[in-house]
Amino acid sequence: MRKTILCLANSYKHGGRCVAGVCLDDGTWIRLRGAATDGSLQPLEYSLDDCSEPRLLDVIEVELHYALPSDAHPEDWQIAPVRWRLLQRPATASQLQKIAAAADIAPTILRDYCDRMPVEEIQTKPLQSSLVLVCPSEIHWWIREERGKRKFRALFRRHNVTYDLAVTDPRWLERLNLMPAGIYPHATFAEPDCDTWLTVSLSEAFHGWHYKLVAGVIVRTH
Repeated sequence: MRKTILCLANSYKHGGRCVAGVCLDDGTWIRLRGAATDGSLQPLEYSLDDCSEPRLLDVIEVELHYALPSDAHPEDWQIAPVRWRLLQRPATASQLQKIAAAADIAPTILRDYCDRMPVEEIQTKPLQSSLVLVCPSEIHWWIREERGKRKFRALFRRHNVTYDLAVTDPRWLERLNLMPAGIYPHATFAEPDCDTWLTVSLSEAFHGWHYKLVAGVIVRTH
């Protein structure tokens, strides 16, 4: 089954990647799973036909094998062993209208204001969605040193609530990693008149928790 997807997340996932986006045919979210047990995609699986990797706002054509929904990830699909095709880079204005349609308007992000969800809660009450696109009113980027490792967090406001989530977008992490530890306003990295969306994705279970991650940072100039 072939699907045309507007890429809204290309995120680190263990030793590979997690790629997800909105299907341009029907507006539904799709998370692409590779052959690894945890579904992470390896380079040969997520490489495009031009040998590049998917970028945010790319329009790509993928071959899906079968749906593989779970309580925590209802959008998951197993990919077929066929190289993905790049159809448009970046998406056209009409295709980008799908972003507005996909933007989440719920009062909270993935049910609550926390940065994680208990596995038991999801087993009792499965999620209807584990991927959301949000447009924050204010964003800061927190770079800190912790036990000899650098940690990167997004601090953003939405509906008058501040969220604090880990960042896993590789391209955005490259930019943040150039800076010393500290908290930086979004204007440090993007022009004031840019539109910025964040794709929030729920992680696989880890020590009894599913973590909410900023899996895509989408900055679009007018």
